[in-house]
Amino acid sequence: MQPHLSHQPCWSLPSPSVREAASMYGTAVAIFLVILVAALQGSEPPESPFPYHIPLDPEGTLELSWNVSYDQEIIHFQLQVQGPRAGVLFGMSDRGEMENADLVMLWTDGDRTYFADAWSDQKGQIHLDTHQDYQLLQAQRVSNSLSLLFKRPFVTCDPKDYVIEDDTVHLVYGILEEPFQSLEAINTSGLHTGLQQVQLLKPEVSTPAMPADVQTMDIRAPDVLIPSTETTYWCYITELPLHFPRHHIIMYEAIVTEGNEALVHHMEVFQCTNESEAFPMFNGPCDSKMKPDRLNYCRHVLAAWALGAKVIVSPSWREVEARIKA
Repeated sequence: MQPHLSHQPCWSLPSPSVREAASMYGTAVAIFLVILVAALQGSEPPESPFPYHIPLDPEGTLELSWNVSYDQEIIHFQLQVQGPRAGVLFGMSDRGEMENADLVMLWTDGDRTYFADAWSDQKGQIHLDTHQDYQLLQAQRVSNSLSLLFKRPFVTCDPKDYVIEDDTVHLVYGILEEPFQSLEAINTSGLHTGLQQVQLLKPEVSTPAMPADVQTMDIRAPDVLIPSTETTYWCYITELPLHFPRHHIIMYEAIVTEGNEALVHHMEVFQCTNESEAFPMFNGPCDSKMKPDRLNYCRHVLAAWALGAKVIVSPSWREVEARIKA
């Protein structure tokens, strides 16, 4: 859905230093934020709320929301930054590296604050992009958080920019805890950085009304203690109720415990074959030595969910029957 934005007069731009002006290649991109409170270059937030949102870091310091216009091939981003920060880095890269990344930067030199389209080289050094394709629409301080509203086309034809397509996008982020005198003084190796994977472009499919006789079954992995390792695959086996009749599944929806949204990357539902009369209950890491061998019979994928995805809807049996008759 395309948000409607009414542009307001811009604030005056500060005059950059000689060194900064040289690095900007004559492009005026520095934007002065008056104590990071004033709304800049733009507009009120969209009338319609951002339908997609995801925490970028496990601590919840950075929250990303976005809205997609397929007609104009533009994404509007809203980045919420919690707590007092000297700046923030957000962007995309091919495999989630901080090197050779397409970035948007907000940073301060202690007196003034700047917003710019940038990129990092193979050593993590930040450089100003000669083509400013990220456009800042609004920046405002609300209580103890900073909200940034900006937009960018799917494709910019800039070789330094990431091409946004309808597959998984590796989002990178960084938090600046202290001022920097220039953009070139920033290297990603000295920042608190991280990676999040998400599908930015979503098919515009509405959730249909459910039949009156629909039933819901929740399958939850209980008492999961999240290990300190970077990646963990967790397996949980459960049985359907005794004498459970045959049903037609029409929708899957992920259940993630509140507060863990940034930790759960994907889920898969597997069906166990009937080659064994009974399956032992198991709830633990998939690579555990205590994992039962009969878990190998549970390999048929029924559904898969990834971070940022919405509900998975399949036709009801009545719809399937109608299509067959047609």
